Amino acid sequence: MDGHSKTIDLSNTNLKSGTKWVRTALVSRGGLTQALAYHSYLHIEISEFRLRFFVAQAGECVWLEDYASDMFLTPHQVLENLKLLVFDHPVLALTGWKAIHITVSTDGFTLIPDSLFRKEYAARYLQLTQGHPVLATNKALHEHLPALGMYSVFQMPAEWWNFFQDHFALQPLFFSHICTPLLLGALRKTDASKDTQVFLQFQEGFFIALVLEKKKLQFCNRFRFHNPEEATFFVLSFLNELNYLPEGVELCLSGETTPFSGVFGELARFLPHIFFAKKPRQLAYPDEFEDLADHRYFALLNCYELSGLRGEG
Repeated sequence: MDGHSKTIDLSNTNLKSGTKWVRTALVSRGGLTQALAYHSYLHIEISEFRLRFFVAQAGECVWLEDYASDMFLTPHQVLENLKLLVFDHPVLALTGWKAIHITVSTDGFTLIPDSLFRKEYAARYLQLTQGHPVLATNKALHEHLPALGMYSVFQMPAEWWNFFQDHFALQPLFFSHICTPLLLGALRKTDASKDTQVFLQFQEGFFIALVLEKKKLQFCNRFRFHNPEEATFFVLSFLNELNYLPEGVELCLSGETTPFSGVFGELARFLPHIFFAKKPRQLAYPDEFEDLADHRYFALLNCYELSGLRGEG
């Protein structure tokens, strides 16, 4: 691997394998070999609309790649696209990683305090949250968040879980809900001297909201919305329920939004202190990463924090 970063030609974004995903970004430090994979971490974020991943090695992001679909894919369609993509992919087909972290963005998740958590009740916690039992097609999972004194309990399609278990067999493999890296990133960014900071992570048709007060989590939820006005209504509503004035909070945006989006324009009418998330400073990046909107990758890149969360070297 050379010491220079490079941007890969994206002119042929539709993969030869026929996947419905289109590659939208790829930056790297150069080629990634099997020998280098033995000393690297692979972080994958997956949802019904996109797959993105990055490789971390010795505190550096050496490869980042992003794929998106212009349509909603069912869990089975996502699985079929995964199969088409990973087996011949120059990075995803590698083995022997120090660890692989899979982050899913699903609607079934909750946070349970340490003192109340029992792993045998994971599916029951989700049932109470969703109002119905976990479907047979989903798998209930949990993850300890010691920095918050909580467990993240979430679900993911069982066929995705089975695929990753088979594809990365006999390798250290971990699963998280997207809320985990968001929380870790928010805690790192939050100024303990400031009263209230709100983080909104936007994805297609929904957003995750976090409210921290002096580095203490006050609120966490996921909202579906159909238009900017509805999204703004939800934000103003939970701020009102928490007795926060819109003009008194700082709002940090990440994910699939821009300064030119309708959501940003509508939120700015009521919340004057809005800024966009930045990439984590504890990682080094290829030079061409500066050409990307780094707030889009706030959740993905903060998956790097998961290595420290689990005490991995």
